[in-house]
Amino acid sequence: MIGSRYLIAGAFLAANIAAGDARAQSVNNPNLANCGNSTRLDIFGYGDCVRNDINREIQIHTFDAVARAVANSFGIGPTGVEPAGLSTLTPAEFGQRLDGGSTVIVSPTADAAPAAVTARWNLWGDAKYTWNDYDIPFFDVDGGLWNGIAGIDYKITDRLTLGILGSYERADLGEGIESSGWGVGPYLGFVLTDNIVFSASMLGTWLDGSQSPFIDYDSERLQAAASLNGYWYFSMLRLTPGLSLSWSKEWLDTEGGLPDQTIETAMLTPSLQLGNTFRLGATATIEPWAGAAFDYVFINDTEIDGFGGIEDSYSDLRLQAGFNFGLGSHAQLAIIGELGGLLQDDLDTYAVEANLAIQF
Repeated sequence: MIGSRYLIAGAFLAANIAAGDARAQSVNNPNLANCGNSTRLDIFGYGDCVRNDINREIQIHTFDAVARAVANSFGIGPTGVEPAGLSTLTPAEFGQRLDGGSTVIVSPTADAAPAAVTARWNLWGDAKYTWNDYDIPFFDVDGGLWNGIAGIDYKITDRLTLGILGSYERADLGEGIESSGWGVGPYLGFVLTDNIVFSASMLGTWLDGSQSPFIDYDSERLQAAASLNGYWYFSMLRLTPGLSLSWSKEWLDTEGGLPDQTIETAMLTPSLQLGNTFRLGATATIEPWAGAAFDYVFINDTEIDGFGGIEDSYSDLRLQAGFNFGLGSHAQLAIIGELGGLLQDDLDTYAVEANLAIQF
């Protein structure tokens, strides 16, 4: 059985090598997801181009989740502390106090409730599911990517937090393209100004997977990201521009004597979010928001030992929307939806995500 499996894999390899010289050269197609294009196929067929897509989706999830964790750690967002005595007022009561027709009484400090102890620890988890809908002639590689990240950080000062995160991912796509594995790495957040926050992370991941029904591999992936996010509030309206730079490299050790691969991805992602916070009660808030992110993938290379490489730089646009909930003064819940592939001809992505954070 094992010998037959390797024989089939060898025939698959030979057939693809004979298909053209372009497999041993670098090509530059505008759309990574165009796996059915004869110039896009290499000795592994469609498998490694889908692998590039998965790595990009993991990068996006990681830097988004870390930026959100850092914002929660610093108390930025709809749960931000309001001036004493105003946190329980309704919008109508705010108007009554500000219209000049009533007297505002300021309680003496001695009668005010003691200030809450500043939370230093931030514990959080983030789960995301992405459905990849491909339009590739002759191949049915549609499928899902599950990815979970959890972390904890400690706020060393009011401007610096350091943390560690762990991850689990599982990709289950068609045509035998599968992978799963665990990861771990550090992250940090730093408040640069009153409105701008820097976050950065590194993540090492160990995976088992397959590129087709006949090609299995073990791999190690290293990824790093840095983000700048702005938080400007105009009353209860939030404006958040962002810029992220991310990179990943995966080393695949292919079984059965087939050549090993190296997959590298780097991208620059400007983004923008707009949200508005509404108070649900004395300590609960909800913020509906919408946003967009533009991914410029300027490095997207696959190197195959002995057969050269493939280079595919491309761009994509993602639309996002969601709800941020403030659950008291030290807990947050986010529910997010995302539509991607708007600038790609052969791939659409649909994602849902949930994030829960608690400070103590």
